[in-house]
Amino acid sequence: MTPGKIFASSIDGVRSIEREGLRNLDQPVNEKTACDLGSVTKIVSTTSIIMKLVESKTIAVTDQVERYLPEWASYQRAGVTIGDLLEHQSGLREWQPLYISQENGAQARQVIAKDGYAHGSGRHYSDLGFITLGNVITEVLGTDLESAFKEWVSNPLGLKSTQYRAPIDPSDVFASSFGDRAEIEMIRTQIPYKTTETLEEFTQWRDHILEGEVNDGNSFHLYKGVSGHAGLFSTAEDLLKYGEELLSSLHGDGYFDRKVLESFLTPGRDQMQGLGFRNWIEAGEIEYWGHTGFPGVTLAISPHRKNVLVLLSNRLLTEETPEKTEDIFADFRSTMRNRYIK
Repeated sequence: MTPGKIFASSIDGVRSIEREGLRNLDQPVNEKTACDLGSVTKIVSTTSIIMKLVESKTIAVTDQVERYLPEWASYQRAGVTIGDLLEHQSGLREWQPLYISQENGAQARQVIAKDGYAHGSGRHYSDLGFITLGNVITEVLGTDLESAFKEWVSNPLGLKSTQYRAPIDPSDVFASSFGDRAEIEMIRTQIPYKTTETLEEFTQWRDHILEGEVNDGNSFHLYKGVSGHAGLFSTAEDLLKYGEELLSSLHGDGYFDRKVLESFLTPGRDQMQGLGFRNWIEAGEIEYWGHTGFPGVTLAISPHRKNVLVLLSNRLLTEETPEKTEDIFADFRSTMRNRYIK
């Protein structure tokens, strides 16, 4: 069982935050408890910055990656575009424990494009693709990703409890897991992804409860908590605010350009995937779009129902088989549907 959860919603701008259980092994969850967002970082930070860069015509989703990262021309990745990375259609591997074989992000940047699938081979959900998008952002803006996020997203939107590396209030945060246990198991079993790295090659495995430090191994060990794929901490209130801003933008009175946002939300070669945003399909139609995060997080927005749903949890903090984030969110979605949709 998942020790603690926050279920938050914004229905026509009216917010509700409900909580249950423990944020760690003995302290109760409260409405302001922060959480490691995992891959929800992909939309709140990386995709959001890229939308603003597209809006300002600084970049285009049709731009080839090698325009900004010249090494890509050497690895048979010519033709891969920013849009391909956003849609997970670049051919990059899904995941790799880069921190085992690479000493820093600069080294990793040189090897990410070497292996993987052929460009055009279909959708392969890729952390490495969003690490690459983070590299593109830093090259384009000439600044680090953490500063770019503050300038282009958190400061303009007033997300006062959202930042990289650690929560704003380290005394009130979900403990995410028992050390690096999940990634150790992934490498040991080679499930769900095969890797060439071995456990014995790395000596800095974390074996303490992760509370206030980034859960994702690549983000923590290699990128010091700041990456395009993971590293943000936030609260339910801030995520509701972010989702509400997206809804306002779709009506032409928000921070993001309506046409740019609509283009990012439109499904591409895969009905479940837009540019950065993933889709939840119900009865053949998009019910929500947003993203999930490995620690047990979901941000979902429905323009048709004018609502935002946020799930925060510590599903990995258990000695049992963790609940799936999708299952926890499906129950939440069903509850909200029964409660508000007549």
